Amino acid sequence: MKRLIYLLIFIPAILMGQNQKVITGQVVDKTTKTPIIGASVYVSSAIIGSKSNTEGVIDGRMLGTTTNFDGEFKLTIRQDIKYFLVSYIGYETEKIAVSAEKTNYTIVLKESDEVLDEIIITGYQKIEKRKITSAYEKIKVAEIEQSGVSSIDHMLTGQIAGVVVQPTSGAPGAPAKIVIRGSATLNGSSDPLWVLDGIPLDGSDIPEDFRDKDNIDNLESYPIAGLNPEDIESITVLKDASATSIYGARAANGVIVITSKSGKKGSMRIQANGNFFVTQKPNFSKLNLMNSSQKVDFELYLAGRSDLTYQQDRGSVARILNYYGEYDNFQNNGFESLSLNTQNEINNLKQTNTNWGDQLYQTAVNQQYSVSISGGDDQNNYYFSTGLFDQKGTTTGTGQQRYNVTLKDKFSINDKLKVGVSLFGSQTKTSSYITGADAYTNPSYYSRTANPYLSLTDENGDYVYDPDLVERSDLNLNYNVLEERENTNYELISNSLKAILDVNYKIAKDFEINSQLGLQLDFDKTEKFSDEESYYTRKYEQRSQYNTSSGSAYYMPKGGIIQNWNSDVFQYNWKTTANYSTIFNNRHELDVMIGTEFRRNKKTEIHAKGFGFNANTLTTIAITDERALTNSLFDTYSKSYYENAYASFFGTASYTLDKKYTFFTSLRYDGSNLFGVNPKYRYLPLWSVAGSWNVFREDFISDIDFISDFKIRASYGVQGNIDKSTSPYVIGEYYTETILPGTSEEIIRATSAPNANLRWEKTVSSNIGFNLGLLDNRIHITSDYYTRTSTDLIGLQSVPLESGFSFINTNWASVSNKGFEFLLHTVNIKKDDFKWSSSFNISHNKSIVEDIEIREEDFKPSLKGYSSTAIFGIKTAGLDSNGLPLFWRDGVKVSAVDFYNLEEGTDGSQLTREEHRNLYSYIGDATPKFSGGFNNSFTYKQFGLRILTNFNLKQTVKATPSYNLTQAQPGNNYSTDILKAGKGNLPALIGFNTPGFDTDLVYNWFNSSDDGRTYDDLDIWIKDISYLRISSIKFSYSFPKKAVEKLNFSSLNFNIEGRNLFVIGTNYDGFFDPETYGSIYAQPIPKIISVGFNLTF
Repeated sequence: MKRLIYLLIFIPAILMGQNQKVITGQVVDKTTKTPIIGASVYVSSAIIGSKSNTEGVIDGRMLGTTTNFDGEFKLTIRQDIKYFLVSYIGYETEKIAVSAEKTNYTIVLKESDEVLDEIIITGYQKIEKRKITSAYEKIKVAEIEQSGVSSIDHMLTGQIAGVVVQPTSGAPGAPAKIVIRGSATLNGSSDPLWVLDGIPLDGSDIPEDFRDKDNIDNLESYPIAGLNPEDIESITVLKDASATSIYGARAANGVIVITSKSGKKGSMRIQANGNFFVTQKPNFSKLNLMNSSQKVDFELYLAGRSDLTYQQDRGSVARILNYYGEYDNFQNNGFESLSLNTQNEINNLKQTNTNWGDQLYQTAVNQQYSVSISGGDDQNNYYFSTGLFDQKGTTTGTGQQRYNVTLKDKFSINDKLKVGVSLFGSQTKTSSYITGADAYTNPSYYSRTANPYLSLTDENGDYVYDPDLVERSDLNLNYNVLEERENTNYELISNSLKAILDVNYKIAKDFEINSQLGLQLDFDKTEKFSDEESYYTRKYEQRSQYNTSSGSAYYMPKGGIIQNWNSDVFQYNWKTTANYSTIFNNRHELDVMIGTEFRRNKKTEIHAKGFGFNANTLTTIAITDERALTNSLFDTYSKSYYENAYASFFGTASYTLDKKYTFFTSLRYDGSNLFGVNPKYRYLPLWSVAGSWNVFREDFISDIDFISDFKIRASYGVQGNIDKSTSPYVIGEYYTETILPGTSEEIIRATSAPNANLRWEKTVSSNIGFNLGLLDNRIHITSDYYTRTSTDLIGLQSVPLESGFSFINTNWASVSNKGFEFLLHTVNIKKDDFKWSSSFNISHNKSIVEDIEIREEDFKPSLKGYSSTAIFGIKTAGLDSNGLPLFWRDGVKVSAVDFYNLEEGTDGSQLTREEHRNLYSYIGDATPKFSGGFNNSFTYKQFGLRILTNFNLKQTVKATPSYNLTQAQPGNNYSTDILKAGKGNLPALIGFNTPGFDTDLVYNWFNSSDDGRTYDDLDIWIKDISYLRISSIKFSYSFPKKAVEKLNFSSLNFNIEGRNLFVIGTNYDGFFDPETYGSIYAQPIPKIISVGFNLTF
């Protein structure tokens, strides 16, 4: 009986052993021939058939093992197994055929081009893609790189779902405004946090409103200014709380992580890139301005109306009529009654058509080069690059030139210690025009207003001055835009150095310590010069005018003006983390990180201004007149300084079970000198929890052939934000007040009330999403739905008047955002010679201001209940018989007199401010309802074609009125809209003497001089626009490998690219671009044609 039991026990084992085979071997790196530790050697469950209980199963779907410290493995398989697989992160998976005679294998793995797709770098950790629980998106720069683009931010336009990228201007070096998942603040910056290789970058905030004539052209360095896109490997955008809360109180607006290029194991690799690109002169006809014939006829129309008297002596027609003394004759009897000389001179004006687009804009040839050297071995890898970017703007006299040097070196001191050093250096020189005198010194604005019959030079080449800009003054205020450019100069030189020291010490197999020290130094020097003869200087002198018994006098000394604005930024960021990662029982994976971070940043700004400047002696003249003391325009020196310090403590933990279920949590405490007057609010706890379910690894899904990936993610947490524009302390400003004639006193004026309870802004974020791969991932879908509720936002709140203030900044406002994101990537055709892949993304965000308070004296309504970017306007109801706007009130059309409650003998409306606010209606949202992009990439043998597009749908925009119905100035040019005044919904032109209405009331109300400037807010100036921009079409050719190897090259590629060639859109007439619609100061976004090469050897 005992023998029978033994037979029953051992016979199946003997039979199984006869049906099994043991294979052994070693896995090595192809380049270095060194063993690869931890590589997976396995048989797919698709081959095994059903789940196996055999020893060596490394997950629920695969039979296999991992290599030891020598790269060796041993695997027992069935005799009928035909092949097995070998894989390791960062290497291509190898499929090894099983030989009946062979039992020992040497498997060589080569590095995969997809290594960066397997690892997600968050700036604090490197996380395997399968363990990610967050909403993120990663993109390789090689897939979106574009010629003639100086900064990576512009390349992101339309590339990432939920990321709205808006160009601020077409000026060289002008940044893009980026908003991720809507704004999480009301007064603070909505800019995301930029991180370079783990180091958060500091810099100037991009203005929330870049329509101002000075904002868009006088930006100091912003965080990524000076970085060469050629040195960037990939961009990862972190969106939800589980991804960003680890960054603390700077991450509520999202985080953009830049991973720079590094050296790789192997022989030295030299790569050279060059691009020659042409920026085309903008199509000036898009502005829809009147030509000379139309403008002369319009001036005749104005001169013929005796009721339109506003600056009626301006314009060449009026000057001709007055010169010959025939103005009254023309008004009474018309053009035919004029003398022949007068008629001929007026008609001759129609024959002179100055194309201001040709005069103020240019087609420019530019260049861009970079060279990199990289390589490495087991002990060291290195990367060095240098580059030049030289671009002349389409606006004459503007341009940017940048030099870059990047050095990265990583050393393996021994098996435990690794040290890395990175240096990013740049010098950028930006040239532009001077703004500040008035809008006419801005070429974009002047080109809209200058008369088309005006010549800039006469037959002798001498400058011709604009006669309609001459003011009534004893100063010579003649203006010629070309002369002004010669007599003024604007130059910004930015020097930047970013240095990073990384130290990694491996205490044990599963435990390591990382320490990173980052330094950032930015030195910006702006010099603005205007000589004595410039319009800018003479306008400045006009502002120093005072009256004496003998007439006007000026206390500004004769000579030019020199202005120097210097800004120095210093930041250090020291971060230390301890990381523990382990796998036990082949099922449980645990990753824990704890760390500290200390950061301090300083910024010093010095503004110096000198008058009476002599360019030969480089000297200025002091202003001694006491009147200058009370005029801030003549301040000669000012200095500002701020220093902020932060201390943070943080930790993360991640647990994965069976490679299917991952749970993640993070916690961070932030402290700063910005807050903390009240100890209760000194530190801000930020945290997140998240989880993911890798459904694809479940048996009930893995058997479905067409599904190749399926993961569900969810997260919840708290993010933070800092409103750097506020302070818990009382803020005062020094100024000088004249007490008695000849006596002045320095006074401190309190401008902001103290609030000891001022604290961090918080955002509670939730996210649920999924990743789905179909047909061997030839179709891949990512979709997310999110909600974000920002509370404790700093806003104004009324306080009792006995406090000495009407309002105080306090944490009480709130904003909510919710939306969805959808990304579809498809490989449409994949053959040996031909491949076509597409990528489509679309996103929608809805923002609601939940709590906010406005000042009682405000004219505009509260944003409460509306988007933070809501646009309000006054709805019109067509025109009355006189061509004036009608309005709706209680369903009835009423005149302006009734609508505004205008009364005779008053200064205007008798409405209270609350009643005035009630006149406004919500029109739309300045944030597009939908935004996204659609990209296609084609390769056929050595040929490639890539098309990038981006779109915005249903975006409400507001423009400066194309004319003022009460102040039609014959000395200015206008949009052709003014020729349709009194038709459709465009109001008629009126003056003090226009019959048929209450002149005093309506005239004053509609000339934009009323306190609320309601004419600018009429709905006729507000539109909904939608557009699709073809941002890049790139054709490339890669020479055959055999051909280039004969030249001792590794690869050679030529490309031709067109950028911003086409825009398909609606309702942006009168502007160059839909992106800058409404801004009459922004430089146009250029069309660019480039030819380039890429050479590797």
